[in-house]
Amino acid sequence: MMKLIALPSAIGLLITLCLHTTPAQALEARTWVSTAGNDASDCSRATPCASFLTAHNKTLPGGEINCVDAGMFSIDFPLNITKSITIDCAGTLGGLMGNAIGEVITINTANINVRLRNLTINGLGANFIGINFQNGNALFVENCTIFGFNGGVGHGISFKPANGFTSQLYVTDSVVEGNGLFSGSGGGIIIQPSGSGSARVVIDRTRVNSNIYGIFANGTGSTGTIAVQVKDSTVSGNAFNGISAFTSAGHSITSITVDHSSSLLNGANGILAQGQGGFVFVKDSTVMSNVTGLRAVSGGAIFSYQNNALTGNVTDGAPTNVVTLK
Repeated sequence: MMKLIALPSAIGLLITLCLHTTPAQALEARTWVSTAGNDASDCSRATPCASFLTAHNKTLPGGEINCVDAGMFSIDFPLNITKSITIDCAGTLGGLMGNAIGEVITINTANINVRLRNLTINGLGANFIGINFQNGNALFVENCTIFGFNGGVGHGISFKPANGFTSQLYVTDSVVEGNGLFSGSGGGIIIQPSGSGSARVVIDRTRVNSNIYGIFANGTGSTGTIAVQVKDSTVSGNAFNGISAFTSAGHSITSITVDHSSSLLNGANGILAQGQGGFVFVKDSTVMSNVTGLRAVSGGAIFSYQNNALTGNVTDGAPTNVVTLK
């Protein structure tokens, strides 16, 4: 009988212990990093972590990482973002700096939303890609500076939605400059879905300067639709084309709308539409001081709303079609 009495007591004690046990490393809705941080900590405001990667791993999906102080947080491996999360270093001049040849930030998980705000992302002239988006629902890049990615493929932002997915990119109030290989590849913002992937992109109040290519929408690797809106932005001083819609028959319809923006001082074309299904619509914009202003080849088309400034290029070129403002 004693055993029968003791057994329920032991079970009750075990249940009580389980109910009152807290996980050793519970995830937090908000975590922090600091130049004086310690990755063995809980990433709280009082005891911040030293790296974004550790903070990411200790943050709840949908949560946020903030910076305690100013600093460039070196990373030896990519910051692999695998959950919906916000990284915001407002007011601290925080950022990420590549410490090994490769990528700084990688996003490759279906259906997640990632927000990067108030960050400097520095490739040190050798790393391959600043932000490498391969899969996810949406990427928001807000008030960021991305520069110095001149190794390997040399992309500031590489946006390549995966086969079967439609992904969104929003770049706002940012600077993307000095990216791409001097041999002529890579560039500032490269949009290139794969398989049947589709891209929806808005670039607003952003400067894309002094890259190899500026904004390059490439539909030759997919069959999904690529739609890009460039508004209130400047694309200038890129070694080759400033703004390009590039595709071929049987591949993605690739459309770019350039609204109240400028393409200036680029080493080849200010605006290029190349390939059947490649379209650019130009409204209230300036295309000036490029080698060629507007160029449409191989079935590509450039539509003008007839309120643009096209002048001062070595060869101005001309739109293939005009559209009446309504």
